[in-house]
Amino acid sequence: MPVNYGVLRGKITDAIPYNSGTDHYQIIVQADQPYRIAVDVYSKFAGQSIAYAPDGNTVLDTDRMVMYYKDENYKHPVINSILKCKQGFTLKAAMLPSICLDYVHFNPPLFPLNLMKVVKPKSDNSAGENLNGDIDPWVQQAKNNPNAEVFAFGSGWNDALAGSRPDNRFYFSPNPSVGVHDIHMNQGDTGNEKKNNGSKQDGALFIYFKNTNKWVAMFFRFQNQSIHTDANGNPV
Repeated sequence: MPVNYGVLRGKITDAIPYNSGTDHYQIIVQADQPYRIAVDVYSKFAGQSIAYAPDGNTVLDTDRMVMYYKDENYKHPVINSILKCKQGFTLKAAMLPSICLDYVHFNPPLFPLNLMKVVKPKSDNSAGENLNGDIDPWVQQAKNNPNAEVFAFGSGWNDALAGSRPDNRFYFSPNPSVGVHDIHMNQGDTGNEKKNNGSKQDGALFIYFKNTNKWVAMFFRFQNQSIHTDANGNPV
């Protein structure tokens, strides 16, 4: 079953960089209501557990080595259509087809897939890496700039919906019960994550500074995800 794809548009009001207690880089976005978005910024090995709303605790059956690409002066035809999004979270069915992102099949390509870098995992010989230093400076600038907005593409979650499995950690006070995760490529997977494969449903993070007409774009995927997929997002 593909992800609950959509896009969130709003104003960044707070953030918590990744550490051992936060699991992801966490951001509060104010729109029609407060939202929490969670961004994967570190790598994990198969067998490790990962907690995220609304899926609860999951044991990874494949290595999840995060890869990323950042463009601090992003220029692409898609940004003109992204600006047409309304405030708050918009589901895929109500989105313009031209902004349903696809890392593999988008034309022109959103970014050069071959230039994505691997985030080194923690090991016996290394403390590992994370993307706090790549994300946090721009998030803080956006937080302190009244003319800045964020556009988070990914899977929407809502703790109040039947069948949801809330992330019971309280990152903020108050802690939003709605938000966006899976802000990464959502196709090309195998193993337990294969159920989330689909086309035109990839995640990304865009920060727009209206006063300078500047876009910062960040794209994420996992190393084990194939970049050769069919029309359903499955590896070929």
